[in-house]
Amino acid sequence: MRSFGIEAIAFPTVVIFVVTFIVTHHVTKRRIGSMIAASIKAGLFAAYFGFFFDGSYTFLDDWTYIAGGAQLLHGEVGITNLQENWSLLGSIAGGDHFFYYLYNSYAFRLFGEGYYAPVALNVLATVAIAWIGTGLATIEFNLGRRIYRWLFFFLLLHPDILAWSNIMNGKDILVLLLHVILLVAVSNAFRGYIYRALWFAVPSIGILLFLRFYVPLLFGVALISTWLLIGFRHRLKFLIISGAWIWFAFVWIGQDYLISTLALVRGDFVNPLYGFFRILLTPTPMSASGPYEFLIIPAIIHWGSLPFFLLGLRRVWVTRTPFAMFLVSYLFVFLALYAVYGELQGPRHRVQLDYAWALLQFIGAVALLRRRRMVARVETMTSRGSGAIRTIQANAQ
Repeated sequence: MRSFGIEAIAFPTVVIFVVTFIVTHHVTKRRIGSMIAASIKAGLFAAYFGFFFDGSYTFLDDWTYIAGGAQLLHGEVGITNLQENWSLLGSIAGGDHFFYYLYNSYAFRLFGEGYYAPVALNVLATVAIAWIGTGLATIEFNLGRRIYRWLFFFLLLHPDILAWSNIMNGKDILVLLLHVILLVAVSNAFRGYIYRALWFAVPSIGILLFLRFYVPLLFGVALISTWLLIGFRHRLKFLIISGAWIWFAFVWIGQDYLISTLALVRGDFVNPLYGFFRILLTPTPMSASGPYEFLIIPAIIHWGSLPFFLLGLRRVWVTRTPFAMFLVSYLFVFLALYAVYGELQGPRHRVQLDYAWALLQFIGAVALLRRRRMVARVETMTSRGSGAIRTIQANAQ
């Protein structure tokens, strides 16, 4: 399998550069920084698909999405005629999870028919993740303007997100974007903007039911967990919202499908303690081989940044705001499922948690830098004070 010619990847490369530059400059107001970020995003995409792509870092699912998306494209199936083609969508996807096939077909319409097209769309999705995620963190954690800029760059160029979005055609980046939008919905609900929360939540839940059905269910569980943590008083509306959320998901999924899913979990049940640490540490840099070799550098960085993640987790937890407690609950609810179900313990499923993971890494790193700066400042003041005392004593003598 050969890489793609410049005529195929030129247009998506230009779109990635322009969109990244415009959004980055809008957020950071830094022209040079925006140019560098846009060059990295577009340059990695162009270099990989123009020179290095040979199919080594692909999986069976990727090509299934490509084939299904091409079939929808040639059959002229789109959002406007879904109802007439419902049975076709089900047969292509082998069930109700057809949305990423549709996503691939629209990527082909935008950028041409090739493996690179949905990857280009995923790269653009990471720009939205950084933009929306930075705004959410700024509201919930009162970030200053300077920290706000650095967080945007950190999310935009986060190694794990960068690797998964630039190399392979997987639905995990799209699921990650929907996670971030649902987190925005939860933030608005906690601040009393219920209608705005519904505006974000309803379309996202609708898409996820045809993409990765268990995500809305686990968000509902995390909401109930948060409600229990923040106390019963004056929190009835959040219980009603989370209960309605779960009820809707149960009704949509259906009892039979849910029972069969629980049977799958029982069939691949893993020791929770072992599974929890495995999902935290996967992939290990030593075991990232074959199609996962592109994760070696992100895995090393992931392992090295675990202390920052743990410090950030503690810093967020002690703030005790409803959203901070939800963020921690949300993270542990998803990790709890991964810990007991072996099928979900690969690195791909953890990608959908990358926003929360990266945010906690960043908060921990900032807290550590501030602490070191404060210690250095105290030491400087102490040293100056000691020097002044010695001078006074010498003058007195």
